Formats: sequence, C-alpha cells, structure tokens
Amino acid sequence: MIRVEKKGKSKGIIRSLLVFVATIFILVLLSKDQNTHKLVVNLVILDLIARIIIMCILFSYSYVLLRLGGFLFAYAKIFSIVPFTLKFSEIEIILEIVGITMIATSLFLLSKNILGDQLFNLAFSDSLTGLMNRHAFLNHVRRILKTLAERDKMAAVIYIDLNKFKFVNDRYGHHVGDQVLETIGRRIKSMVRKGDLVARLGGDEFVFFLSDSDRKIAEEVTKRIAERISCPIVIDGVQFCLGMSAGISIFPKDGETIEELIRNADKAMYKAKDMAIGYVFSSE
Repeated sequence: MIRVEKKGKSKGIIRSLLVFVATIFILVLLSKDQNTHKLVVNLVILDLIARIIIMCILFSYSYVLLRLGGFLFAYAKIFSIVPFTLKFSEIEIILEIVGITMIATSLFLLSKNILGDQLFNLAFSDSLTGLMNRHAFLNHVRRILKTLAERDKMAAVIYIDLNKFKFVNDRYGHHVGDQVLETIGRRIKSMVRKGDLVARLGGDEFVFFLSDSDRKIAEEVTKRIAERISCPIVIDGVQFCLGMSAGISIFPKDGETIEELIRNADKAMYKAKDMAIGYVFSSE
C-alpha cells in the first residue's frame, strides 16, 4: 500500500517551488524585449499553477517515479512562457512526454498493488471482521500440521460460539449484530500469538489454531479469550455482555487433519453449551 510521508514532504515541495521561481525569473529576463500576447501568457501561467498543484499532491506519495514525473510535467510548462522564437517549445514537449510517462507508469503500478490487495482480502479474509476466512484458514493449517507431524509436535484447535448473539440480532437488528462481531473480531485478533491463526467460520463462530501447544496452553488461552469477549460492548449507547462456549481438540490425539480437529472441537463446544460451562475438551 502507498504510505503518505510526513517527514521530508514539505521540504521537497519547497525545494521544487524555489526551482520554479528561479527558472521563471531567468526566463522573464530573457524574454523582456520580446513581444508576447498578454492573454497567452496569462493562460500559460494558469496552466503552470495547475501543474504545480498536481505536483504538490503527487509529492505526498512515496513513489519516487510518481514524484519525479509530476515534477517534470509541471516544470515543462515554464518553457511556454518564453516566446517560441527562442525555440524552447521542443524542451517543453520532451519534458511533458517524460513526465506523463512516469506518472502513467507509477499509477499503473499503484492500481495494480491496490487491486492485488483487494483481491487478496476478498479471497482470504472475512469482509466483516478482517480475520481469515474458512478457506484460507484450512489451507494454512494443513501446511502447518504437516510440519508439526514431522517434528512430533502437538497443536490445539479452539472452536468458539458466542452466547446470546441471536438475541442481539433479533432485538436490535443485524446492523448492530455486525458491529458486535466487528468488535469481537478486533479483540480476538489482538490476542493471537505469533504462529497462531484465527478465523471466522461464519455467523458468530470463530476458530483458533494454536501451533505447538498442549492441553494446558490451550486451556489458558481459552480462559483469556473468554475474559476478553465477556468485556461489555457498547453500541449506540446500548451495552452488550456476551459470553462464549468453546470446544477444544488436541492434535494428533483428537484428529490428524484440520477437518477432524474442527469437527471434534465443534462437538465439544455444543457439549459446553448444553452444560452451560465455558469450555469442554474433545477427549472429555
């Protein structure tokens, strides 16, 4: 993504403006004795000002090619101030062509990067919470499990379902429910350890994959998730206090594939919900 540079941006613009002023001063001295139509000069100056504004905008981006192209595009118009008898029009045309080419190339690369990021997000992330979607989660975990199996390591899957979320949707509408899910998604994302994965599978169901984790670590993480989710959520002045039910499965004891681990953790989650307790291990 393009980042706006705060430091150095104003200095670059000031330097460019100083170059413009110096050039205009020199050209005015050279063309002092020439006969130039005032209307044409005014139009050229207005065009120059517009190009300088465009250049200043382009200077706020970090792409060097984009900034240089904007500079040349604006700088070229200065040569229109001098009468054509001095034959500066060729220089103007060359600088304009080079500047426009640089700008077009930079904008193409910029649009390609933005489009690529958007396509990536659509393909691999949940549009509401920004977490991974089911497809991306399954593909990532399959590769990790293969490595863990070769190293004889354990892992854990935590399947989470929010309590009382249906009441929020029915009572306050889906737009409020979506805001609640967005908040939960941000809270969950902030808890992910390095090497772990979390996804929204759909509705109010989320799944964690804890790499290189045993039963004790999985239980500690589940408790922290429950505490984080249970913190009140305020939407439009209304406070919501949601809980969760969780099922935990351990690799490879409760399944050797991610599909098996999720299926067993899902069953354990429903047991926890039926028993009105926070979480249940699949082995139980």
